[in-house]
Amino acid sequence: MISDTAIWPTGPVKITWHETNKTELPVTGAHAFCFHNGSVLVCLIRGRGITIPGGHVENGETPEACVLREAAEEACVELHALKLIGFIEADHSQRRDYNGPYPVRSVQAVYRAEVLQVSEFAKEHEADARRFVDANELAATHHEWNAVLQAAFEAAMARAE
Repeated sequence: MISDTAIWPTGPVKITWHETNKTELPVTGAHAFCFHNGSVLVCLIRGRGITIPGGHVENGETPEACVLREAAEEACVELHALKLIGFIEADHSQRRDYNGPYPVRSVQAVYRAEVLQVSEFAKEHEADARRFVDANELAATHHEWNAVLQAAFEAAMARAE
């Protein structure tokens, strides 16, 4: 189990990588390492920085549907071959004053996916740009790379088709 501290808009949060396909915690978000022609998709998200596609799971939406929607909105791509590789647990309990929009403890589902189709990029949602980077450049490109994302990325690389 790999843990780290991330700085999110709600403040510092303890994050932990769980390489499993089951969780008892509420799934509040979903993200994907999206591969295309040997590269990894990243998006420049307003207020967040350069990151992999993903976001909040909406009411009645599955994590898989969330990843497909977010990739289409943020990067104008269609995904296929989604594989759940694990969960990033977000634990806000270290902050006694936490009063954010998410439960004190929840998870974000993390997937590996292949890009099926790349459409013309349009700034219709929160993304200002998209690009494909070499897998070796992802850590240096991502806005807040840490040990948890590294563990998740290694799991995604290990699950290649």
